[in-house]
Amino acid sequence: MPQPPPVPLAWKNLAHDKVRFALFASGIGFAVVLMGVQYGIMNAMLDSNTVLIERLKGDIVLINPNKASLLFREGVSRRRVAEAEGITGVKSITPVYVEYSTASLRHTANDPTNRTNTRRVRVIGVDPNADVLDLPGVTAEHWRELKTPGTALYDRKSRAHPDQTNHPGETVFGKLEPGVRTELAGRDIRLVAGFEMGFDFGTDGSVVVSDRTFEKWVREPYYLAEPMAECDIGLVKLDPGADPKAVKAALQKKFAEGGDVLVLTRDDLVSREKSFWWKNTPIGFAFGAGVLLGFVVGMVICYQILASDVADHLPEYATLKAIGYSNRYLSWVVLQESLILAAAGFVPGMLVTSGTYLLLTEITGLPLVLTPGRFSLILGLTVVMCVASGLLAVGKVKKVDPADVF
Repeated sequence: MPQPPPVPLAWKNLAHDKVRFALFASGIGFAVVLMGVQYGIMNAMLDSNTVLIERLKGDIVLINPNKASLLFREGVSRRRVAEAEGITGVKSITPVYVEYSTASLRHTANDPTNRTNTRRVRVIGVDPNADVLDLPGVTAEHWRELKTPGTALYDRKSRAHPDQTNHPGETVFGKLEPGVRTELAGRDIRLVAGFEMGFDFGTDGSVVVSDRTFEKWVREPYYLAEPMAECDIGLVKLDPGADPKAVKAALQKKFAEGGDVLVLTRDDLVSREKSFWWKNTPIGFAFGAGVLLGFVVGMVICYQILASDVADHLPEYATLKAIGYSNRYLSWVVLQESLILAAAGFVPGMLVTSGTYLLLTEITGLPLVLTPGRFSLILGLTVVMCVASGLLAVGKVKKVDPADVF
């Protein structure tokens, strides 16, 4: 006679009461949402400070070793940057200028009470001909127009005006749109076109200007001599087919003697920037603690579910022991239940988390993005959380004695 299929005991224990099982899954899902949202906000705050770096259209960057973050002024000599042009595999190298501290953008409203209302803005100076920034929506015509001194591209995702009821669609700089005239660093400037980058810890938004405008409007008033002698980033583009690792090694050898130029890939610079904000602000501790709290809460919930289930089925577990099933088998049943709970809670939990990401991105402007790596980390934490709870609950099964129950 054919053998009957094995009974999925773990599934039957949990799913025989559908309402109760749904409550179990929602408890685990709550922990998933708590971990996912805290982790997402933490990464969004770190990502907001690296959007500019990720928009650079280059393979390797040269910076001052003392520049711990783009927020600081330490620059690298343009003369030293130019020396990279002789390295095999280097197609071009372009200076990029970034100013956080001295420039401000005046509110665009015509109301005289707002005409002196200014806020600090990040100014990015580039050669319009160099094609060094990836700004969707900015056309070649816009870049050509940027060559005219006193023109700028503006960030449509600048920090929103706090009173959207009376100022719908406005930023803290007022209404930003093509053709609007305002003041940058106290001098008249005309807005040409918009792009999307977003604000960060240092500023409420960004404008992009030509290197000529950057020199006259931003640098010249504050530098006694050679205002453009240093750049913030030397952006290196490679020849097609060139090996980035080999070119990076050659550049490091080239600049090793002076010790005044740090050679990094773009990804290296992103990691360096995130590391600075992680170590020097409460972001890591505050939101890392939130993720840990979600993990602990989920572990407690899962343990209570499994311990309760074991207690409810003690006679059944005792019967299985009495007819010869080992502790190992019964422990595996409990661990299977923990994995089922992990799956049942993770799916709705991540759906809610994804929706929360979209909502928070819309409300705050922070870039909450669920990457495959972040998805995998939350999944891993959920599985570990539930399995750890299962291992704790296994002890109750091992202590079951058929003689005590019957």
